[in-house]
Amino acid sequence: MYLEKNLEWEDQITDSITYLPLAGVSEISNFRSPDSYVFIFFEKCKGIHFIDFLKYQENDNQIHISFPGQIHSWKTESALGHKLIISRKFVEMNLFDTRFSSQYINSNPIVNLSEYQSDKLRDEFNLLSREIADQNTPRKIISLRVQIIINLINNMIDKDASTETDKTKIHPVVSNFYSLIEEHFWVSKSVKFYAEKLAVTANYLNILVKSEIGQTAKDIIDARTVLEAKRMLLGSNLSIKQISFDLGFPSISFFSSYIYRNTGFYPKNFRENGV
Repeated sequence: MYLEKNLEWEDQITDSITYLPLAGVSEISNFRSPDSYVFIFFEKCKGIHFIDFLKYQENDNQIHISFPGQIHSWKTESALGHKLIISRKFVEMNLFDTRFSSQYINSNPIVNLSEYQSDKLRDEFNLLSREIADQNTPRKIISLRVQIIINLINNMIDKDASTETDKTKIHPVVSNFYSLIEEHFWVSKSVKFYAEKLAVTANYLNILVKSEIGQTAKDIIDARTVLEAKRMLLGSNLSIKQISFDLGFPSISFFSSYIYRNTGFYPKNFRENGV
C-alpha cells in the first residue's frame, strides 16, 4: 500500500479531504498532481523526490508539499507516514490566512522537522485517522482536525523561516502580478498586458519585479509558461501541437522556437528524453 497504487484514483478525487496512510516502496515518473494540495508527512523515509524537475531527498521527519498541478517523479526505497489531500476550494475557504492560499508559488516544498515537531504532527495525524475511521464522526470535526494539521505545518514553516520573514514579503503589486500570471499566462505573454491590469506602466512593473525578485517581469512570465509546457509534455498524452495551442501559441513552430529560446531544447527532445 503506497503512493503509485492510488495515483489513478487520486486523480479522480472529488472529496474536499482525503487521508491515506503510507507504508512501503514506491517509484513513479512524471505524475501530474491532481487539482488539490497534497501534504505528505514522512515519519520514516529514504529516497529521492523531484518536484517540478527539482531534486529533493526523502528523509525521516519530513513534510513534502505539493501544490495543484505540480509534476513529480520519485524513487522511494522505504517509507512510513501519512498523506493528506485537500481540495483547492477547502484551502481557499478554511485556510485563507496560511501561506498555502497563495497557490501560485510553492516556496517551501520540503520541511525538515525536529523530533518534537514530528511527534506532535504524528499525534495529530493519528487523531485524524481515528476520526475518519469512525463513521459517526461529524464532518465538521474532521474539517477542524485538518485545519489544525495544516496550521501546524504553516507555523512550523514560519518558525524555520523566521529569520527570512521580512525577505519573503513582497510588494502587493508583485504579488498580484503572480496571481494574474496564473490566470492569464495561457493567453498572454506580454508584460504590457499585465501592467495594464495592474494599472501601472510596463517599465514600472519591470523595475519593481526586478528589485523584488531579481528577474524581469518577462522572465517571470516566460518561466511560468515554460514550466507548464514541461508539465504538459511529461505529464500528459497531449500532442505537441495541442499543447502549443492550449498554451496560446499561434503555431507549433512558434511554440518550439519559444521553448528552445528559453531552455535550449525543443519540445520533442524534452518529451523523449526528459532533458
